Amino acid sequence: MSATIIDLETVDSTNLEARRRIADGAADGTIVTAREQTGGRARRGRSWTSPPGNLYWTQIRYPTGDWPPAWGLSMVSALAVRDLARAALPAAAPIALKWPNDVLVQGKKLAGILLESGEQAGRHWVICGIGVNLVSSPPTGQLYQATDLQSSGATAIDRDAAVGDLAGYFSHHLAAYLAGGLPVIRDRVLTHLAGVGGPITARVSDDPGDDVTGTLRGLDAQCRAEIETADGTVRALSAGDLFFGPPPQPAAQQPG
Repeated sequence: MSATIIDLETVDSTNLEARRRIADGAADGTIVTAREQTGGRARRGRSWTSPPGNLYWTQIRYPTGDWPPAWGLSMVSALAVRDLARAALPAAAPIALKWPNDVLVQGKKLAGILLESGEQAGRHWVICGIGVNLVSSPPTGQLYQATDLQSSGATAIDRDAAVGDLAGYFSHHLAAYLAGGLPVIRDRVLTHLAGVGGPITARVSDDPGDDVTGTLRGLDAQCRAEIETADGTVRALSAGDLFFGPPPQPAAQQPG
């Protein structure tokens, strides 16, 4: 049975609209999309630039007790975006994943993913918000360099088709996750993970003094980033922003 797709012209945020739809009794799997967001949001309270032409997409799920951890949907989302990019771009275009859920094309950020969760009338919910730069990307000077499919070499971009294509890729990886749990999703992410074996800096708070530097060793069994520091200690991080070079100085409310 195909998912219900609510396609809007303009909305403050597809995640916020999804929350409103949950309150109104939206069904499991419902997808909310919009052609433009006026208040898009990213991780850690950052804004997400949302002009017309790009993809703004949120799916509603209601995890049950037999699910693996719902936060794993962050990686399901990243894998789905990677598949969308792979189908659109020339075979030579390098596409990689950067922990925890960034999709990189030629080393630049293609998409933003924001998971939120809560409870409505005793029923747990999680929403998977995904923004993909199809035809435009934020200007330089942001926390990460950004790109879009069009400037990366895609020649036939159909926003309406991308709504359904992303739903299909998401369903594919979600089915594997529900069947095999973290080990399956970990293996899939590791296949495309950028930076393994190289120098890395993890920003875990707004204080650069808390940065963790070292060598990225991969992911542990809980899909945490493993960083080996200069003294040989291996730290497993459950959250943070990774940089392959020196991280920028903190700046307020930069797009994610």
